Amino acid sequence: MGDASSQVQGSRWPAVGRRVGGFPGAVGRSASASLLFVVDLVTFMLQALLHWWQRSPVRNRATRRAVVVQILFSGVDALPLLLLIGLAMGMALTPPLLMAGSSIGESEELARLLVVGLALQLGPLLTAVILIGRSGSAIAVDLAQMKLNREVAALDLLGIRLTDYFVAPRLIGGAISQLALAIYFAAVALIGGSLISPLLLSTEQLSLLPALATAITPGDGLIFIFKNLLFGMVVTGTACFCALKVEVSRTEVPQRTQQAIASSYALVFVIAAFFSLLELP
Repeated sequence: MGDASSQVQGSRWPAVGRRVGGFPGAVGRSASASLLFVVDLVTFMLQALLHWWQRSPVRNRATRRAVVVQILFSGVDALPLLLLIGLAMGMALTPPLLMAGSSIGESEELARLLVVGLALQLGPLLTAVILIGRSGSAIAVDLAQMKLNREVAALDLLGIRLTDYFVAPRLIGGAISQLALAIYFAAVALIGGSLISPLLLSTEQLSLLPALATAITPGDGLIFIFKNLLFGMVVTGTACFCALKVEVSRTEVPQRTQQAIASSYALVFVIAAFFSLLELP
């Protein structure tokens, strides 16, 4: 019995060893697949934007209307939700930050701390998360259903490129919406938090309001604009890219939608971390 048991255990070790030894290979394949996905996604978005810009007849009323509709859906419809979240974050984070920075003493330094932490870092990230949940999933489902219903093939037969009328307007509308929502969130969180914090701490904190206007440097503004435009394009571009991979089965729609959402989250957080490193003194 002892010999049989030791033979069974000995036979298991090679299988375990193969699994452990295959772990680096699995990590490498996953990293390669992620890198290829990013390269294909960037190529897809650049081709869509360049082709849309080069074909001047495409920039007509129908395309402009598609951009406006995307802005209304992604931006205007999200304003009530973002108002609530902005006020909540301002009320939750402003008093602790002010108390933690009270040792600094200077209102300019406190305002700078609020602007960097709440408006420049947290604001774009939360806004992108909302954009992914609302617009990214909706775009992925919409385009995937169009692909399954052969509407994409019908457009091709008519000589209409899908990227011109559906992908590029979504990229542009998503970028504009993300930037506008991030500015709106920053204003609501900073002003709302600064007005409410005196009720919880001291009326001396009202002196922060004038300092907030001068706490943002031109470099901060440029990085803020570029980062949010990039967030918006990444979210909508990933949704379009994953949705157009649907082939023949309806079960692919939730799978591609899930892939679009998960990939958007990963890319947004990686980009946010990269910009945070760039903004370090």
